[in-house]
Amino acid sequence: MRALLLLALAAVLAACAPPTPTIDDHLASGRAALDAGDAAKAIAELETAVGLEPTRAEAQVLLGQAYYSAGRVEEARDRLQTGLRQDPSNAAAQYLLGDLSVDAGRLLDAAAAYAAAVTIDPGARAAHPKIEQSTSAALKAGQDAAAADRWQEAISYFEAALALDASLIEARFSLGNIRFNLGLQAELAGDRATAMGQYTAAQKDYEAVVELDPEYSPALTNLGVVAYQTRDLERAVSLFQQALAIDPDDTETRYQLGAAYLNLDKRDAARLEFERALELNPDLAQALIGLGNVHLLDKEYGRAVETLLRAIDLMPDSPEALFALGKTYAEMGRCPDAVPVLQRFGQLNPAEPFKSDAAKILQTCAGSP
Repeated sequence: MRALLLLALAAVLAACAPPTPTIDDHLASGRAALDAGDAAKAIAELETAVGLEPTRAEAQVLLGQAYYSAGRVEEARDRLQTGLRQDPSNAAAQYLLGDLSVDAGRLLDAAAAYAAAVTIDPGARAAHPKIEQSTSAALKAGQDAAAADRWQEAISYFEAALALDASLIEARFSLGNIRFNLGLQAELAGDRATAMGQYTAAQKDYEAVVELDPEYSPALTNLGVVAYQTRDLERAVSLFQQALAIDPDDTETRYQLGAAYLNLDKRDAARLEFERALELNPDLAQALIGLGNVHLLDKEYGRAVETLLRAIDLMPDSPEALFALGKTYAEMGRCPDAVPVLQRFGQLNPAEPFKSDAAKILQTCAGSP
């Protein structure tokens, strides 16, 4: 009888024992501890939760938040990244990863995380002021990299800044400039296909700037330069004219318009624009070269020589000025003057067809008395 009573008592005691906490229990306790500012308790509860179910993204992210509250930054980053691999749509984790990355000076990581977070939950952006800090820092880093000709690095920073603020005209305009210069590099290397791809990308950047600010004349000018470089001269003229309607005293755009006219064989219009540019800036060597070429084409040889010599004084190693001057001398029958100028031109690794044209002139001069 006594044995039966003991067995009954044991059964009653077993029935009264508390149930083993589930992962949801630990998550709830960990979340409550976080809300109460008790990082140590939160970590204990959430480490247990992760141990029970390591593939549960919510547990990994909450543990990351707990580590962050305790100042255990690298552990927090590791847990957040683990949670995001399991669930990339967790906006809270993306925002916190952005905050961590700003603190660590990892600007690209911060911008990437914030951009993802804002896409998922734009309403929470206001609660994360470090986003604006990240945007400004990425823009400045891009500008510094661009100034040092570290163009690929600059592209990454500008794109990161634009992912957070698409209205950043400075970043978009700078991207266009970089891509245009990459196009020029490719073209000089003989890779026209790559060059055209970069010019197209630059054009899109400049168009985006104009859409944001139709009065931003530098973007109109650069769109004209892209059109000029891609042989769309009539469009280039139109764009340069639009830019000058906004800023009539822009000497560079005046020169570019003159160059476009010259390539369309509109010499009088070209002459006028070159002269206007030189009225604004008498030392603009490129405008002097353009005007010298107009004189050469119109066989005003004396004026061509005078103008081109002024240009060479300002830009001694200008292949364009040296070629035009050498050609002018040759057409004047002054081969003794043409030869040293064209030889100097040849030492500058000039582009075709000017290199071959110079060789033909030198060959002609070599056969002359």
